[in-house]
Amino acid sequence: MQVPENNSLKAEIEEILKLCKESEAEYGEDASYFNEPLAEQEMTEWEEANGVKIPESYKEWLRFTGKCRIVSNTACFWGPSEFHSDYVPEDLVVIGEMIGDGEVVCFSKESGEFVRFFEGKENGTYTGFDGVLKAIKRNLSKECFLSDAALKLFAELLLKQEEEDGENK
Repeated sequence: MQVPENNSLKAEIEEILKLCKESEAEYGEDASYFNEPLAEQEMTEWEEANGVKIPESYKEWLRFTGKCRIVSNTACFWGPSEFHSDYVPEDLVVIGEMIGDGEVVCFSKESGEFVRFFEGKENGTYTGFDGVLKAIKRNLSKECFLSDAALKLFAELLLKQEEEDGENK
């Protein structure tokens, strides 16, 4: 799928596409899909009908794909025809899901910020949709998120536990 040159999310989108391609061996070719871009008219009609502005950074995403699934249940996002406000505070509009466990991604009607919402609580806030995409990239990457110091401490604790278990046998 081609990312428009003038899309402000181009770098993040290309990295997501790369990670989706890399995951095909593990999850299969159909684990991700990206539908055609959304027409500007559909975004404008939804905004006028609902009296709410779709944040520009999400419009940039919709100009790339009107609906998608990213690596199985890592994330999925929709266009305005599937937006809703079920089970979230009145200020939020649900635009997709993350992690496949019931967590939804919303935007605030008031501030335009993006909010991850899970089990009645905010689970992360981002000023732009690029922040959401960066969170998805972290979820998909195989990198370790622990610092060297944390890894060393974990190894020491593990060794200590093994020694204690050996003494208790």
